[in-house]
Amino acid sequence: KFMKTAYITIGIFVLTLLVILSAPCECLAGCDANFDHGCDIDGSDLAVLARDVGREDCDTEVPCRTDIFPAGTPDGLVDFHDIAVFSESFGRTDCPLNPPENLYNIGDSIGEAEAANNVIGQFHHESVWSSGYDLFDGVQSLNERFKETDPLRYLENTADRDNIFNQAVTGSEMADFATQASLVVLEADESVQGYAGIITFLLGSNDVCAPDLATMTDPDLFEEQYRSGLDILAASPATKHAYIHVSSIPAIYWLWNAKRTNFLCWFFVWPNVPCENLLKSPGNDCGSNDSHLDPNTIHDDDGSNCQRRKLFHAAIRDIYNPILENVLMEYKADGRLPHAYYVNIFDVRFDDKHVNSGDCFHPSFEGQDLLSKEHWERSPWGMDDPDCLP
Repeated sequence: KFMKTAYITIGIFVLTLLVILSAPCECLAGCDANFDHGCDIDGSDLAVLARDVGREDCDTEVPCRTDIFPAGTPDGLVDFHDIAVFSESFGRTDCPLNPPENLYNIGDSIGEAEAANNVIGQFHHESVWSSGYDLFDGVQSLNERFKETDPLRYLENTADRDNIFNQAVTGSEMADFATQASLVVLEADESVQGYAGIITFLLGSNDVCAPDLATMTDPDLFEEQYRSGLDILAASPATKHAYIHVSSIPAIYWLWNAKRTNFLCWFFVWPNVPCENLLKSPGNDCGSNDSHLDPNTIHDDDGSNCQRRKLFHAAIRDIYNPILENVLMEYKADGRLPHAYYVNIFDVRFDDKHVNSGDCFHPSFEGQDLLSKEHWERSPWGMDDPDCLP
C-alpha cells in the first residue's frame, strides 16, 4: 500500500512537471491566480504553491493572501487544479501583480525627508519617496501611486496614520533594522488588514558614511544585522508574505559632485556633515578629461581625495549593495520571504536640484520625487509590458 501511494505521488509529480515544461508563455488567465512574486514565475513561486497544497483556509488566513488559488474558486482549498493553473504561467515574466493593500517604510533620514525644504533638521514625512502623502508637494510617492492604482482596496498613509506606516528614523544604521522591523510587525499585526502589504527599505547610507574608509560598518557585521531584521519579518505571519522592497544604497558620490562648487556647502556646511570619507577636502583633485564624472575608474592623474571618493563609491557598489541583494534573494528563493525583491538604484545620478541647499546632502523635494520615480519604474508594478499589461 505504501509503495502504491508512493508511485501515485511520483506519477503526479512527473505529470505536473511535464505540463509545466510544455506550458505556453502567452497572456493567459493563469496570471489571475497571482502566483508571481517578482514578475518571474519560477522555482520560488513553485515552493510557495507546494507549501500550501492541501490547505483549506486560504480564503481567510494571512499566509495565503498571495491568492495562490485562482479567482472564483468556491473555497480556499489549494489542490491540483491550482497546480494546473500554475503550470500555464510557469516561466512567464509578464504577469502583473496585484497592488499591495498598504505600505510600511523602514529607513533613515532619507525616509524622513530630512531638510527637503532646505531647512537643516526639519523632517517632511509628507514628502518621503515611499510613504509620502502630500498631493501638492511635487513628490509622487509610492504611497500615492498605489492609491491611484487601486483606490478602493489600498489603505493609504496620511498625516494621521504616518506614525503607523513610516518607521524610518534619522541616523539609523543597519544595526537599527531589527528595531524598525519589530515595529512594523507590531503595527501590521494590529492594523485593519492584519498584515503588511509592502515594506519599503532604504538603509545603509549611514553605515558607509563614516570618518574614513576603514571605519565603515564591517561588512560581516552589516550582513549579520541585515539578516536579523529579515529574520524578524520572515518570522511573523503579518509580514512574511509582504512585498519586501529593498533598495540599494544610492550612489552618494553624486551628492558631492552636485554641490562641490557651492561655496556655502563646501566651506560652511560639509565640515559638519558626518560623511568625511566622501566630503573631506571637497575640492576636485580628479585628473584630466573630466575624471570626476567617472567615479567607477581611478585614473593615473587622480589626486588622493579623488581616489578616496572613488574607493568609497566602489565599496558601496562592490561590497555593501551585493550583500543587500544576495542575502535578500536567498530569503526569497527558500521561501522565507517569498515576495522579496531588490531594486538597484545605484546608477541614478543626483544633480544640483536633487540635493537640498540647507545641509547640501539630503535629497530635496525634487530628489525625493526622483527616488520615487526610479523605484516605481523598477518595481513589479511600474514595469510596462507591451504584451500583457495590467
